Amino acid sequence: MGSDQRIVRCARVSFGRDEKVDPERDKRLIRFLFRHRHASPFEHNVIAFEGSKRDWLNILEKLSIPTVQIYYSGGYIWVNLRNAINSLEHLPEKIFEQVKKSFPATWSIVERKGEISDEELSEVPYTTDRVFLQERIETSSGWIGLVDKLELGTDMDYYTFIVECPLFVARQWHRHRFGSYNEISRRYTAYDIKFYIPEVLRKQAKTNKQASVDEPVEEPYHSEFLEEIKRIIKESHSLYERMTEKEVAKELARGVLPQFMKTRYYWTVPRASLDNFITLRTHEGAQKEIREFAQAIREMVGYKGTDKKSRL
Repeated sequence: MGSDQRIVRCARVSFGRDEKVDPERDKRLIRFLFRHRHASPFEHNVIAFEGSKRDWLNILEKLSIPTVQIYYSGGYIWVNLRNAINSLEHLPEKIFEQVKKSFPATWSIVERKGEISDEELSEVPYTTDRVFLQERIETSSGWIGLVDKLELGTDMDYYTFIVECPLFVARQWHRHRFGSYNEISRRYTAYDIKFYIPEVLRKQAKTNKQASVDEPVEEPYHSEFLEEIKRIIKESHSLYERMTEKEVAKELARGVLPQFMKTRYYWTVPRASLDNFITLRTHEGAQKEIREFAQAIREMVGYKGTDKKSRL
């Protein structure tokens, strides 16, 4: 699952520019990421190959790097590209040919330890994703799109999504740590700043301290509060723009932007973790905004109950 371009897309989302394709620049970016050990974009490419539990354990026994993660499920050994690069000498020889075929530019860079010239890079093939998104679903606070999936009928089937949502939804989402994230960074870019303004200001639930009920606050407060929210968002955004125009660093100026600001990120996740997300976030006690995303995920790729195998 993935391509050379997937690495670039997951890196360039930091700038909100992940839709652009420029093979020559893209290959140089992969070289930069590898040289400077910016590893997370590589994690959104996933490799699965047939093997037994004994094959899997043999690989693990040879590893000297404690942070390398390789999984076994359903007759397949699963590894993302970052971990594959860190364990190349221990993987079966037959895997190399497929890695070279699927990630030719990346492989050329890794094979030469990053010491490859622009001229040499220009001669190297570059693979791209078949489509930008396979499917996209809108929610009340944003949208989610399916980028890719690798389904072999195991608990470790993998999926990559793009999510655009308010900051407060993203921070709930990132509590689900068994997966990889690459997110737009307001340290880098002021591009395409958008905000979520809810149509309804829901009331606090009486029986659940962290939940709401699907009932609006009474008027005139509802209208007054919404107008005040819009005013604060407008003023904070205006202050941010004035600060950056006067060369205040974006990493500081972003502090004035409210949690209603939207963010965007790539999420690559195995089925076992995805099902856990669906179970927890479609629960009636989950926040409405994230519940809509979980329901959209279920609509796109289904729910297989793999999380029920865990006690906790």
